[in-house]
Amino acid sequence: MDWITRNPFVLSANLHGGAVVASYPFDDSPRHRTTGFYSSAPDDRTFKYLAQTYARNHREMHKNVRCTRADNFPGGITNGAEWYDVPGGMQDFNYVHSNALEITLELSCCKHPPAATLPRHWLDNKNALLAYMEQTHSGVKGVVIDINGNPVSGARVSVVGIKRDVTTTGAGEYWRVLSPGRYTLVSE
Repeated sequence: MDWITRNPFVLSANLHGGAVVASYPFDDSPRHRTTGFYSSAPDDRTFKYLAQTYARNHREMHKNVRCTRADNFPGGITNGAEWYDVPGGMQDFNYVHSNALEITLELSCCKHPPAATLPRHWLDNKNALLAYMEQTHSGVKGVVIDINGNPVSGARVSVVGIKRDVTTTGAGEYWRVLSPGRYTLVSE
């Protein structure tokens, strides 16, 4: 976890098996219900956009693949806690404690796919992975400087209407992945 907070990331994803879905934060909910409680993050709209980007570019995920009778993922996406509550999950940690946005990618109905199926899984996911990585360039990015042109470390950059700020790096850099739209930014 220290590594995550010391090394700034824009986007990340953790890869799992056992379902075919792109899951976005929050994985945990204040009620800690086992399932069925939608737990939205302040960046819920952007997280949905990122999950949809992945699912739409996956060869199967967007078709609401049902590995079990209980699976129902319209468009191939789900809010983590609505699917099942995971206290202390990695995507929630990255979102809360760093500037990174992370989603969970469940890539196969099989938890441990046989090696012979890996080429098919690669083809299923290749375009989706590339489309997801391209999102690092969506939203806004820049450098916060003081009146003398020096970078400001630890400045807060806010998007009006989203109750989550990002913090500049030691070099004054910031990035804010955002879904398409118009936004107003403020730096302090």
